[in-house]
Amino acid sequence: MLQRLSILDMAPVDLNRSPKQALLNSVTLARKADELGYERFWVTEHHNMSSVASTSPEILIGQIAAHTERIRVGSGGVMLPNHSPLKVVENFKLLETFYPDRIDLGVGRAPGTDHQTALALRRSMNALNADDLQALLHELRGYDDVSEVTSNGSFGKIIAVPQDVSLPPIWILGSSPYSAQLAAVEAANYSFAYHFNPVGAKENIALYRKLYQGHHGVSAPDVIVGVSVIGGETEDEVAYQKNMISFKFLQSIGYFKGLDPLKAHDIQLSDTHQQAAQSFLSTQVIGTWGELKQKLDVLADTLDVQEFLISTGQEGFDTRLQLYEKLAEFYHLQQK
Repeated sequence: MLQRLSILDMAPVDLNRSPKQALLNSVTLARKADELGYERFWVTEHHNMSSVASTSPEILIGQIAAHTERIRVGSGGVMLPNHSPLKVVENFKLLETFYPDRIDLGVGRAPGTDHQTALALRRSMNALNADDLQALLHELRGYDDVSEVTSNGSFGKIIAVPQDVSLPPIWILGSSPYSAQLAAVEAANYSFAYHFNPVGAKENIALYRKLYQGHHGVSAPDVIVGVSVIGGETEDEVAYQKNMISFKFLQSIGYFKGLDPLKAHDIQLSDTHQQAAQSFLSTQVIGTWGELKQKLDVLADTLDVQEFLISTGQEGFDTRLQLYEKLAEFYHLQQK
């Protein structure tokens, strides 16, 4: 049964709006989520995407935490291979200093961008092709706890300032057996991205719990599941959002470049386009206000989880705000 709701925000850039406005919207949304009783507010790391403004989670986290009172704020996530683990540790120790017990450090291994931009971030083909999240995680933890040996021991004498502040809780984000296994072996919290891989959700969550128990002799912490939602008052409103989101997705994978999404309803989609759009929509939980709660409840019971991390790609800040207000109402979140 769902007991907590949280928000994953990408700072989406609405049509005819600027990335600057998208970032300001994220802070406004976080303040509202704080008032409505949401558990946490996480922001993403994406690069070179005109539709997404959240490129630097640690900076956006600081702004959001400064404008809210009690909600946990975190990264969903920092793509660890893009960064020096030392710098990540320093950034999040700094955040934990000013906002104690309110910060979450979510990490993942995807680049969060295209191949060329990933190369610009990681600076070499070796770094681009490396699959070393576990080693990077060990290094990151090693700066926080000198008793933990890093992968090669070469950074053991480096002090991550402020050294008298511990890292916030670490969450491993993923949608594959690899992420489930890594989180379990490393005794980390786990957040499964249902919106990336709905088919594998139940199996990967079960794998995490089984391996965690086996390695550490105790039950695994509660899993958070990331769920993408499309909702509206009427079926027409929902259909409009589905069409807009589908068209933006098709543009993101190379179709209809430069075409105004507002004219999407005039476009005749080929079978290939329709199949791609339907595949994308199958990762979303979709319905009118009267349908959404039941669908979310069934999903939570099926996966045996108590917290959803809700995201939405709906067009229009007002529609996204209304969605989160409705969900808070459905689940009787405690308003502050």
